[in-house]
Amino acid sequence: GTDGASGSGEGQRGFGCGTSLDERPADTSDAVQEKRAEYGQEYYDKYAGKHADSGESSGEVIRRYRVRKTWADSKSQKGAYKILDNAKKCADQNPGYKVFDADGKVVYEPKAAEPVMKVPFLVRVSVPDLNIRMGPGVDHPRTGMFTGIGTFTIVEVKEGKGSSEGWGRLKSGAGWIALSLVKRV
Repeated sequence: GTDGASGSGEGQRGFGCGTSLDERPADTSDAVQEKRAEYGQEYYDKYAGKHADSGESSGEVIRRYRVRKTWADSKSQKGAYKILDNAKKCADQNPGYKVFDADGKVVYEPKAAEPVMKVPFLVRVSVPDLNIRMGPGVDHPRTGMFTGIGTFTIVEVKEGKGSSEGWGRLKSGAGWIALSLVKRV
């Protein structure tokens, strides 16, 4: 068991106080090392997560959200977070990673990449001063030109800051426009 009280004598070797540097476990394979890490994590989750700074002895345990490819793949772990939103941000930045609760259940999986919009397609601009940018996002400089009112052909779509619908590259080559500010025709 994880409490160190097993009948086979397992877990009774002294690796703490009084252990010389020459004493090492007989089996140091990856599988055994991973199992030891799991035992250590269980111990940490159970005992080290208590609120020591609150002055209360409620015994409440801080449960962490883990960002991994799979629950079983502890070596892929990117981090352990107290705050779910922080764990979600980490998963969003690492394709193929999910957020697991302390029990190994998936609590967040980034949505699959949006299906790529088929291009080209037409959009209608109904404002005279829609900025054209040099790249997909408000973090790219303006070209100094505006689309004007009209219908335009989009030949490429990319995600970028400042437009929830993405950014469309104009067929004319003038630059990129925010697709959240236009209507698809």
